[in-house]
Amino acid sequence: MKILDVIPIAKGIPHQKLSYFTSKEVKPGALVAAPLNKKEIPAIVSAVFDAKESKISLKDTSFSIKPIKSVLSSNFLTPEFIEACKEIAHYYMSTQGAIIKDFVPQAVLETKIELKTGYPDKESASRSRRSEILLIQAPKEERLQRYRSIVREEFAKNNSVFFCLPTLSDMAVCAEELQRGIEKYVFMLNGKMPKKKMIETWIRASEEKHPVLIVATPSFLSIPRKDINAIIMDGENSPAYKNQKQPYADARKAAEIICKKLKARLVLGDELLRSETARKQETGEAMSSPAILRVASTAEQLLIDAKDNFENIKKTGAKKLISAPALVELADRALRVNGGEKIVIFANRRGHTPTTICQDCNRTILCPRCAVPLVLRKELSKGAAQVCHKCLNQVPAPDQCPYCKSWRLEGYGIGTQMVAEEMTGFFPETKIYELDSDTAPTDKTGKRIAESFYASGGILVGTEAIFSYLKKPVDRVIAISVDGLFSVPEFRINERVFRLLMKLKGLARKTFAIQTRFPELAIFDDVLRGNVSGFCKKEIEARKIFQYPPFKFLIKLTKEGKNENQLIKEVENIQNTVKDWQPVSYPAFIPKVRDLYRRHILIKLDPGSWPPKHPAQTQTENAATSNPEKLYQLLSSLPHGWKVDIEPDNLL
Repeated sequence: MKILDVIPIAKGIPHQKLSYFTSKEVKPGALVAAPLNKKEIPAIVSAVFDAKESKISLKDTSFSIKPIKSVLSSNFLTPEFIEACKEIAHYYMSTQGAIIKDFVPQAVLETKIELKTGYPDKESASRSRRSEILLIQAPKEERLQRYRSIVREEFAKNNSVFFCLPTLSDMAVCAEELQRGIEKYVFMLNGKMPKKKMIETWIRASEEKHPVLIVATPSFLSIPRKDINAIIMDGENSPAYKNQKQPYADARKAAEIICKKLKARLVLGDELLRSETARKQETGEAMSSPAILRVASTAEQLLIDAKDNFENIKKTGAKKLISAPALVELADRALRVNGGEKIVIFANRRGHTPTTICQDCNRTILCPRCAVPLVLRKELSKGAAQVCHKCLNQVPAPDQCPYCKSWRLEGYGIGTQMVAEEMTGFFPETKIYELDSDTAPTDKTGKRIAESFYASGGILVGTEAIFSYLKKPVDRVIAISVDGLFSVPEFRINERVFRLLMKLKGLARKTFAIQTRFPELAIFDDVLRGNVSGFCKKEIEARKIFQYPPFKFLIKLTKEGKNENQLIKEVENIQNTVKDWQPVSYPAFIPKVRDLYRRHILIKLDPGSWPPKHPAQTQTENAATSNPEKLYQLLSSLPHGWKVDIEPDNLL
């Protein structure tokens, strides 16, 4: 008889480990079905003891130990991955089981998988014996060339490679580029695969004796191969790597810790790396391949000043047009080319009009459940409606102000529908497409729109959703509305706008144009000249002045509540509790969502001070007074309902 310590793989279970007994032969790393609260949950065996040795301690327990009857897999996870999850859990103030759940697909957890062979062992491979980080900041085509070299190098050393993407949109393109000559040993995995195919691919990728290239999303980082000697994370700047639910684990940090346990290389690549990632080279934490200081483009580069156009409309009362004359002229020339050209117009917001304001009481029409402007959307069958993009509430578009009953309602902002409507007016004979999460709610619909556009040409108006479906260059690309992004009070906003515009520029074959009312902003000049190094230098200087990452480590605490006054008191109490760290409290950018008010507390720490040493490594006497340890204890004991986000992706 054996006593097992297991890690429950579920969120909301406060226990790091539970104990059971079994008569089965089980080793650490096995996946078992553990009885808990009248149901069975998946759990990972972390330790095994002989029942005779544990007999005396078991007698002193005030509870009865239940049996484990079902072993789902005897070699489910590697010891290195389990150990990494323990460290990741400590970093994000979570349980080991919650972290494992983030990086093991649910379909795999629910299936009884018995691998025919053990983990391909690193000891049998020729591999580096220390972990290192390599940074690659370059256009996509050049990054893929460098990734191919890394894959071939690792295969030659009898090592496997895990190639990670934040979403599945680029998976097929990247896999096609990387697999040339090694197609037999490339395995693609993503969460949208049919369950049966996913399990089959998981087993084949785990059992293959030859080194493999696994192209997958972060939830497959747990695949049990000890011979992985490189984890490549492309699109490093993507916010999709950060989990938006507790414990808010970041796959980039998780991969870094996993690589340390595996003694493997971590490769981080993007057109523009995050400032805190790029900083690792200066601090000696990472090496960098030859940096791309300037990204060249053969496309014509245009900056369209829309200021005069909007000022003229305001003064003369002329018909409101969102497209400056130069933009319309550019589109007209392109469409007159023999056969017509393909034009992509980027708008930052979906819908028709993002904001409606009463001209008499000057109030913005907000969702009654959320403190967010209702977005006007025009439906051919239902007429105009106002939609809340937070709670999805939809009401008929009003004729009168709901607050003062005035008839003078004015729309502000630019949505994809408004752009498409205006383009239809200018070019009635041209096919106009719209591509955003409203018009393409499914992957199949998005692909169909993109295929039709590539086949027939015309004008495609879209949000960032276009990057999931447009994989080939087009003739002309126009960014018609990015100005609104600069009003978002977010420390990463310049970085995100620069990366967005560089991606749009990369789609353009003949012309790339930006329409703006602020042509004097340096960021536009940097984009048009491809001045990556110049932008990065200015961005890092600004971060240093305002003390944002990488010069400070951020922790964001969030609380929601139905009673705003009560919420403010609760926040003030916690702010007082952590006052030694000079916290700042503030309402969320959208202060109410689904009838719940939201407030944040921001704490800034010195880089390198988090996480504090694990409790097992810390002297208890010093832990209570040491700054990071004390903060860790306070945050761990916050009242129910508080959310702790370590290294938040945004402060909104």
